Amino acid sequence: MIPRNMRLSRALFAPNSHEKRVVGPHFSVTYRLLDGHGGCASVISKKVAKRSVDRHLLKRRMSAALRPWCSPTRSIVVYARPGSLALPYQEVCAEIEGLLTRVIG
Repeated sequence: MIPRNMRLSRALFAPNSHEKRVVGPHFSVTYRLLDGHGGCASVISKKVAKRSVDRHLLKRRMSAALRPWCSPTRSIVVYARPGSLALPYQEVCAEIEGLLTRVIG
């Protein structure tokens, strides 16, 4: 899990003109630099996984891939897309890291 002090609140999810977004086949990443409290979040809708067990499994995998990238100076939100539940853990990590390197640089 992501440490509590690095989790984003819902207020920081609002769209902003200063954010960058990258879309991959199974995930999309939104990145924004912040002055104050930043962090990471992962979002999985019921359209991606109907059962809560599956959503929580995917959320844990995404959080584990996000943990090294979390920082108080940036906001990172990763959204799961359909088909991401079928991916093994290594592919989830590889795709999220690839998207993060594209957006952060």
